[in-house]
Amino acid sequence: MVQPLHSRAFQGPSELDPTPVPHDPHRPPPQPVPRDASQIPDVSHYTGPPPGRASGGRAPAVSGSSVSGPSPGATRAIQSRLDAFRARATPVYRTSEGDVPVATPFRMTGGYPVHEATTVAPQRAVVRDVARSIGLSDGEVQFILQGRGTPTQVQRLTQGLIDAGHLPSAQGSLTLAARVRQMMFDHGIGIDCAGYARQAFVAAHPGARVQWRAPVNEDLSGLAGRGFTRMRLSDARAGDLVVLKPVPGQIWGHTLIVYDAHEATEADRARLAEPAKRDRDVAAIADSGCLHVVVVDSSWGCDGSAERGGVQQVTWFEDRVSGRWLSIGPNELEYRVADSPYGHPVEGVYRLREGGP
Repeated sequence: MVQPLHSRAFQGPSELDPTPVPHDPHRPPPQPVPRDASQIPDVSHYTGPPPGRASGGRAPAVSGSSVSGPSPGATRAIQSRLDAFRARATPVYRTSEGDVPVATPFRMTGGYPVHEATTVAPQRAVVRDVARSIGLSDGEVQFILQGRGTPTQVQRLTQGLIDAGHLPSAQGSLTLAARVRQMMFDHGIGIDCAGYARQAFVAAHPGARVQWRAPVNEDLSGLAGRGFTRMRLSDARAGDLVVLKPVPGQIWGHTLIVYDAHEATEADRARLAEPAKRDRDVAAIADSGCLHVVVVDSSWGCDGSAERGGVQQVTWFEDRVSGRWLSIGPNELEYRVADSPYGHPVEGVYRLREGGP
């Protein structure tokens, strides 16, 4: 579990799991299905060495054979698929007060024990009753409550709760979107980082015929032994998976998927203008003569607060002069400066190995 950006066992089908391809007698016999999705590469778009590869940084060394990044056209295709998946995880809900888009909140069982015991657990009967009334199975509900449901499952259950009258009434300064999100959080509805990254990866690589671990057990560990090549963070490209270790003294790491990586443009630097006026650490990074940008998607830790974290895109700025990192979310007022990406040690960046395991 990770902290939000701020200024200082059930196994079942997934809507993103591949479906069997009908047998064609003219095709050669299929190869044995690997044990894990990441063992099958989608190599059709890996056409050459990535442009402008940087050699700076202090990221971990590459292990195994090198793998080229996607071509420019393939990069755009991957980004379009990631955009579509993120949009599905930010659906529009219908309410008596109007329609409103809401990004799915962060959800990880056991992450916030007090909230789980006092707020979420007493709502279990309500959640299951509403789920049955709209045709969701107990297994699908279990997925959702474990932070591993699909965007469609999450949307259906949330809309069911709204239609059943469980949306909190207007109070204080909370917006309609914030009230929907609070309702989801209080009923145990959301998605965790591994659940998001795994499904986003499948969406980004539709050509890969894959078989994952049971969704509730897929923590994206051991990828180097499951068909991936471990890369330097400086070589990250769209569609790669990033695994972060826990912060020292904590037990939760973080997983995410790369949306883009490039040297900082004038537009990137302009984005830092406002926070740089308020924070000298941000100003130092913004003025760096060697600034690299990595844009990443995930469901981010919320520190027990419904309005924080959840599904969103975050931009990392790496100052390759000082070695410092700036993480900044959709709101430029929310950011974090640290000596590593998002304040976490990097376990590895993983790209599908050409030719499989």
